[in-house]
Amino acid sequence: MTIDKLKERYLSATISIIIALINYKLYFSKQIDMESFMDKSIDISSISFGFLLAVLALLLQSDTPAITRIKESGRFGELINFNKKAVIASALLAITGLIYVSLKVATDYSHINLYQTVNLRHLIDCIGLGVFTFQIIEVFLFLDLFYFVIK
Repeated sequence: MTIDKLKERYLSATISIIIALINYKLYFSKQIDMESFMDKSIDISSISFGFLLAVLALLLQSDTPAITRIKESGRFGELINFNKKAVIASALLAITGLIYVSLKVATDYSHINLYQTVNLRHLIDCIGLGVFTFQIIEVFLFLDLFYFVIK
């Protein structure tokens, strides 16, 4: 397997798992305003989701000369796979952010602090940072390949 194939398949997942595990061990998310971070990640991932889905629809349905040239480049399948992974990562990040914010709201209005019961907040911080890292890397890998193909 070539370096490019390894990067394509495992880079984002490996780095995001490493970030999540490092955060679990060192808990550096204590230093970050995670409530604000997760709230903003909902916005970022929702915009990214919509944009990437629109690009995917254009790539698959358009017959313009530019899209035809991209399809004939030999890397069209890779481009579509990167786009799909980036779309899924954006959706996962939005869902993770919504769960985080929902648990925060539920905790504020209940007598039981869900975050302190099972250290749920720390676990969701780790998952949120891991998914955020995964989404950012996937989007940049898609953009890298996209600009390589269209030049």
